[in-house]
Amino acid sequence: MEDKLVSVIIPTYKRPLKLSRAINSVLNQTYSNIEILVVDDNNPNTSERKETEELMSQYENNNQVKYLRHECNKNGSAARNTGFKNSSGEYIMLLDDDDEFLPRKVEVQVKCLESKDSSWGACYTKYKRLRNGKVDTICAENSEGNLYFEELCRNLFIQAGSNLMVRRSVFEELNGFNESFSRNQDIEFAVRLLKKYKLAYVDEMGLIYHRHLASEKRFFDMDKITNQYIENFQSYIDELSDSNKKKFYQMVNLQLFRYRLITTKNLKSSYNMIKSREVNAINVLRYFIHLGYRKIAKKSYGFKL
Repeated sequence: MEDKLVSVIIPTYKRPLKLSRAINSVLNQTYSNIEILVVDDNNPNTSERKETEELMSQYENNNQVKYLRHECNKNGSAARNTGFKNSSGEYIMLLDDDDEFLPRKVEVQVKCLESKDSSWGACYTKYKRLRNGKVDTICAENSEGNLYFEELCRNLFIQAGSNLMVRRSVFEELNGFNESFSRNQDIEFAVRLLKKYKLAYVDEMGLIYHRHLASEKRFFDMDKITNQYIENFQSYIDELSDSNKKKFYQMVNLQLFRYRLITTKNLKSSYNMIKSREVNAINVLRYFIHLGYRKIAKKSYGFKL
């Protein structure tokens, strides 16, 4: 089994102090035939680039680690594509620079895809999310098979940006990541993947996802992000049955409702979404009960309309 090379792509930007943890988690895998491609997306002549170069100097004699530098900041999608273009592995994995693999992750995912036919394009494991070193959320998602609609609705909680193992042929067929996306990059990629291929689940805790501290939080314009997302996938949405199209818009609007009510505290806009029937009041209630239970139970899984 270990004759199959696995390429792990780690894009990095403004987080040099956390990068070594990610790299070392891959070097410490029980599966040994791995190459690591660290793609530095910092601008040259910045303190972050200099700190990253200094950190990477400790790996310069490690033939498993390749260090690639962008000539300017491009974005995470471009960094992942750069990593892929310089990779050789039959299986491709992605890892954000502030996350880490648990020791058996690569081994169990290779075993999974080796046991499946080519209709299965990728697989994922369980994960846990830590905040300040304490467990914040544990993955309760265990779906597999044809999960295209769930991912299109942004309702499949698999942490695709650090959790997928993808067949090289599939990554090539999809032409990598859409570099016009600065947010929802992993979801956009996963939607296109799952439109054509099945997704397998591996019942193993394989990933630690580190939630940013409050001081590091940044808020994004979810309305703008969602509009780009819908425009990009309008042809996919138009292909849906009438019932699924209704579910799609209801799910996306529930996500926007949460953003407007909780993040931006725009009560008027939230009320208008109910008044205009962009969201169903009963579904809003069910959705917030679902969110409340997830928080109390510390479980991560999608909402069923």
